[in-house]
Amino acid sequence: MINEELTDLDRVELTKLSYEALNVGETVVVAGKKIGQLTRDVYAKDGMQAFLIENNNEITVLFKGSYGFKKGNATTWRDEWLNTNWPIFLAMLTNQRQVPSALVTASRYLNRWLEEFPDGHFYIYGHSLGAINAEYALANCRFPDQIAAAYLYEGTNIWRLLTHKERQLRGRINTYVDIYDPVTLGFTASKRMVGKLHYVDSLPMNPVKQHMWGGYRFDGNGNLLEKEVDQRFLDSSKMQQAFLSRTGQMAGYLKYRKNLPADWQKQSSSWTSQVKELLFNSSFLQDFNEQDKNSKDDQEQ
Repeated sequence: MINEELTDLDRVELTKLSYEALNVGETVVVAGKKIGQLTRDVYAKDGMQAFLIENNNEITVLFKGSYGFKKGNATTWRDEWLNTNWPIFLAMLTNQRQVPSALVTASRYLNRWLEEFPDGHFYIYGHSLGAINAEYALANCRFPDQIAAAYLYEGTNIWRLLTHKERQLRGRINTYVDIYDPVTLGFTASKRMVGKLHYVDSLPMNPVKQHMWGGYRFDGNGNLLEKEVDQRFLDSSKMQQAFLSRTGQMAGYLKYRKNLPADWQKQSSSWTSQVKELLFNSSFLQDFNEQDKNSKDDQEQ
């Protein structure tokens, strides 16, 4: 299986391709390794996007993440943010089980493909919203024995959205968490997550760059630098949980608009500023980043 030969760096580069304009029929290659031929490009009505790549009985699925505020348009803003990301965040704040349709669509497509390729060995990749879609799809997978492995990067922990039955699938799922990335809110050192936790040994930087694998570091062989859960991770988890518990005002703020604003660009700019102020620049992140930066500066001296 070619996916088994990929390094950690290769897998990140493969996942990044989900943001590219891939075309059905083209051969997908990463670091000189042929992943296979792209045979499906799905863009569902609710905004869920995924690519399916075939290589005999080896099937690779890439779930696409959000385009973001700058690169998006009115449709992606509605589908990816208002209708998917915000409801997930609201559910975390209010501890209510609200599952956006994009997650259900991702589950439906994955099960459909698993049934279509009964002898297939599936490898699942996703980043950000793509990781969230993959996380939910895997939690509702009807054919778990066909999942060879899954690699999910920088997605929000949707444990609170899952039923007891949906929380059972753990094996062969790898979840990568950079604790400096605010999008990974909700992850702790407990087992309240889908898959195995990989704690990235990252460095703090600009929040947007941080989210796009900016803090990931690799050795000369392409192995991701990770570390065991330490007190710093536990402290971060506690601060994040405290942050979530006291942000009821954000829940009301995000819930204020359910429909797409007519002047979405102006509105999104305003909302972006407020969300960054409340989330990306929250005191627990500022304090944590500063403490860690000072600690690493001292180590280098």
